[in-house]
Amino acid sequence: MKITDVKVILLTAPWSGDPYFAPNFVRSTALIQIETDAGVTGLGETIAGYFCPEVVPPLVDYYRPCLIGQDPLQEDRVWREAYQNSLWWGRVGLAVNILSGIEMALWDIKGKVAGKPVYELLGGKAHDRLKLYASGGPALWPHERTVEKAHFYLSLGYQALKVSTGVMGHPREAWHAGTLDQVVKEERAKFEALRGAVGDTIDLAIDGHEGPSRTPWIAKWAVAVAQGIEDLNIRFYEEPLRYSDRAGYALLRKMTRIPVAGGESLTMVEEFQNFIDADALDIVQPDLTVVGGIAVGRQVAQMASSRHLDMILHTGGATGPGLMANYHLAFASPNCQMIEHVIAASDLQRELLVEPLTLKDGYLHAPTVPGLGVELSPETVKRFPFQPGNEERT
Repeated sequence: MKITDVKVILLTAPWSGDPYFAPNFVRSTALIQIETDAGVTGLGETIAGYFCPEVVPPLVDYYRPCLIGQDPLQEDRVWREAYQNSLWWGRVGLAVNILSGIEMALWDIKGKVAGKPVYELLGGKAHDRLKLYASGGPALWPHERTVEKAHFYLSLGYQALKVSTGVMGHPREAWHAGTLDQVVKEERAKFEALRGAVGDTIDLAIDGHEGPSRTPWIAKWAVAVAQGIEDLNIRFYEEPLRYSDRAGYALLRKMTRIPVAGGESLTMVEEFQNFIDADALDIVQPDLTVVGGIAVGRQVAQMASSRHLDMILHTGGATGPGLMANYHLAFASPNCQMIEHVIAASDLQRELLVEPLTLKDGYLHAPTVPGLGVELSPETVKRFPFQPGNEERT
């Protein structure tokens, strides 16, 4: 079997599946389709489609010469050859994001040829089911609106949810505005309201969104917020600081009993190794549309497991192949504890997923479709034509 073509399909869709997420939210997706002389096609996804979709086609064109004619079932060899071609300028970052989507499509082909879901090719199921948490984006003002948001997720069957620090629509007109005391009091009031509304059995997590922030919190602020809410049984505190502040992550981890999570924007094993060696994380959060693909994500999972760290895969910007690739690795990884799901993106997700995501008691069962379990129809391409200008800028 040989690769005969590699294509990029850019789509733009409203993220309207969650009425509490953000008004008029629209984002783009970059799918990478690999065709073979056996008629088997694989589909992958790169996070670059969410942040900078126009750059994806020329970068895939750059890699095309080293992909055409290769055996897609030798996904590791194909990935290494492509990575070597951009070694001088792409050891981490955007090039690796693109390779994530390419490699993902190869695994999709491999699973289809074998007639097995991808997790079976990764060693089989480590879990029969995994808890799916609703990733809710911004908290809302007043806090009663955030409570409404939580009840909406529970009504859909979720038993776990995550909301951000700060509030959207606050009279101070800034997400994190105010003194440290004001911020701590506000986070305390918000999570007290949430815990009081949903009870003690629902998992609540907090997302700091500080990794790409223009004015990120210093460790002192993150510590104060964590200590101000830790008695409310917070499942984890995600992205509390900028990723250049590994020492701050390590300090926060020492100063709070809330598990500290991070890694959504890290690429390649070495970037995670730096955090793990610094004792900066309790929970690693690779995203397979970012980190380098399924094999690199599995290496991160295994490295974390060897250090007795948990994993909760990040899927924030993924709408189809990227979402399912993360889910397949999750089911194959013993240290994976939960899976993220951004309900807002469900319009396009429903179009791309062969099997719908069905919750039972807050849990998702392992996929059964060979490959990743995704397909792209001509009707979907027509329904969600690419619209420039909807990328996210931080």
